[in-house]
Amino acid sequence: MFPHVMIAIDFSPAWPLLEQRLIRLRSKGVKRVSLVHIISPKSATPPTEQNIEQLYAQLVVHAQPLNDLGLDIAYHVDAGKPSELLSDYAEHHDVDLILIGCQGQGRWQEMLLGSTALNLAHLTRVPLWLEPVTNVKHGSSYTTVVLATDMSAAASKAERLFHSLALHFQHRVAIIAESLLETDGYGFEEAQLHLTALAARIPKLDTVIVAGEFKQAIINEANAWHADLIIVGQQGHSRLRERLLGSTAKALLEGAACPVILVPSQHT
Repeated sequence: MFPHVMIAIDFSPAWPLLEQRLIRLRSKGVKRVSLVHIISPKSATPPTEQNIEQLYAQLVVHAQPLNDLGLDIAYHVDAGKPSELLSDYAEHHDVDLILIGCQGQGRWQEMLLGSTALNLAHLTRVPLWLEPVTNVKHGSSYTTVVLATDMSAAASKAERLFHSLALHFQHRVAIIAESLLETDGYGFEEAQLHLTALAARIPKLDTVIVAGEFKQAIINEANAWHADLIIVGQQGHSRLRERLLGSTAKALLEGAACPVILVPSQHT
């Protein structure tokens, strides 16, 4: 499912949590891991060759526990715009999943909480796993997975990933926000039919159409199910794309207290 995982690493306290997440993801077929550190152009001074060598050595040290597990580890240090370089690396090295913390410190804090993570979601062709670094209760197990969908053609990419992951969880929940139906011209019966079709493909799937403002409705429902993972797709047209990959993604990260996978519409 995720044979090759790329981890965006910034040497912050986020690393131990990302390391543990990767170890738990081994059951999802992880064989290769790329540790990638990008030196931001916002750095005080341009990196020297010696700086890059030192950072590379730090990556090797961080990876030792993963090496001990028999994983194939690759290392990469570069300088430039993080979203573009991370996306390029993922595309050119056949990465299946990008894993990053959503509350890095120092020069990556703004990136992981704001524009760069969302830019990466627009640029990358592979799913992006956002791990809440402050999370201590949720997301440590694989009990409940929640899909937030809007029934669009592009959202089907997220639905397929949800289908693939569902059997690894005890509880599977698919959510459609009623306010999205009203905004996008769908009827309640259409939503019910869509969820029924999902349930026909995924055993023991619970389906819910939730009322209220869509961001808070999804968060409330995910928290009510004690979600360990939320899957959200990049949507099919610009208005929904900005909505679900912008403020909604950030709201989910801040309010749901569990990991979120953003699935770009290009994901195959």
